[in-house]
Amino acid sequence: MSGIRLRVHLLFWAVIGLSVAAGYFVEILTLFVIVLIHEMGHVAVARELGWQVTEIQFLPFGGVAHMEEEAAAEPLDEIVVALAGPFMNVVMAFLSLVFWRIGLWSEEWTRFFVTSNFLIAGFNLLPIWPLDGGRILQALLGLRLPYRMAALWSLGASISLSAVLLGVGVFQLHVNAVAVGGYLLAVNVQAFLRFPYQFIRFLMIKYSRAPQGHGLYPVRLTPRTTVWEAASHLRKGRYHLIYITGGEGGLVAEEKLLHALLFEQKKHLPISTLL
Repeated sequence: MSGIRLRVHLLFWAVIGLSVAAGYFVEILTLFVIVLIHEMGHVAVARELGWQVTEIQFLPFGGVAHMEEEAAAEPLDEIVVALAGPFMNVVMAFLSLVFWRIGLWSEEWTRFFVTSNFLIAGFNLLPIWPLDGGRILQALLGLRLPYRMAALWSLGASISLSAVLLGVGVFQLHVNAVAVGGYLLAVNVQAFLRFPYQFIRFLMIKYSRAPQGHGLYPVRLTPRTTVWEAASHLRKGRYHLIYITGGEGGLVAEEKLLHALLFEQKKHLPISTLL
């Protein structure tokens, strides 16, 4: 936990207060511990991959580990990190069954613990950003698509699914579904609106990191393709060589493209001007 800040959302404190008032302090404390161990699963694997984890935030419906992940990280690494949390829930559920079998835990408490773990794991695997399932969806799209397209498609899907969850909650008069759906919808709309800044950040980090060990990925573009359009073809976990086709053909390295975009104000110029 060294160097990792723990932050608790205000609504989480409200949930704790209501649970204590209703006499469910032990149960809410147990859920807090389950969520913490879930997030520590992410942290352990992320650190093993060399990622920097800055914060764990506890939300009314669970937790989120904030990571300064490698902008050029392999999508498969992102999937492994995302799956580490639900995996810890499976481990905890299995251990609770062991404790029950050897007589350390009662059947009622074991049932509560197992159910809680599988509910938390199942909820986090919903394909909605920033849940684990949403991160997995974006990484899977990133295996086939450029980062910008993969991220926008995953955010679009997350907004749609959050709206469905909110609508179902309203229709069924389910307070928890309304609260969670509304929160996730707001988070994803905000992420969608802020994505241009996130994309520039992705390009900046990609420019500053050495491409060592990354697979080479060729991109073929016409001479009239703008520098900005060319940058939109970049993928995570790959080093790109841009082949310009036609009579003005040539080769542009990834770092030259990024330098022209980020530092030379050549966003709208044809990529052929970089030859």
